[in-house]
Amino acid sequence: MPGPSSPLLPLDLHSECGLPFTHDSIDLRGCEAPQRATRQLVRDALPEVPPDYRDDVVLVADELVGNALEHGGHAVSVSLGRYVWGAVVVVRDSCGDIAAVPREPALAADDAVNGRGLFLVNKLASAWHVQSDGAGKRVVAVFLDGAGDTP
Repeated sequence: MPGPSSPLLPLDLHSECGLPFTHDSIDLRGCEAPQRATRQLVRDALPEVPPDYRDDVVLVADELVGNALEHGGHAVSVSLGRYVWGAVVVVRDSCGDIAAVPREPALAADDAVNGRGLFLVNKLASAWHVQSDGAGKRVVAVFLDGAGDTP
């Protein structure tokens, strides 16, 4: 579900937004360090973008994989598509319970150990949503070029 400030996303990005000019993915099943592999995938796929933009995409991808590991049973895969207008990260897990993902993530209490991941996703991604895919769920985060820029 989109965050409170996220616009609705088309369910089929390819038909609505064109095909990516690059697409990278990794199967995380059995991966010893899935978050490290995810961070490296994003860094390798976005070498030419501004560092702040790349860091936002790296952080969001890392958070989504961490959430999949903690709440979704296990992370199944992560992919990154690069489009002329930006980038899309998709993290799949094996749990189809999309109701467990809050529609409006709240900032955790200062003394809380967890609870900041989706709040960060909501703040850093241009838009995001979650959808069931029959074998689990997908969390999709979209980054428009320049989305990581601050005024």
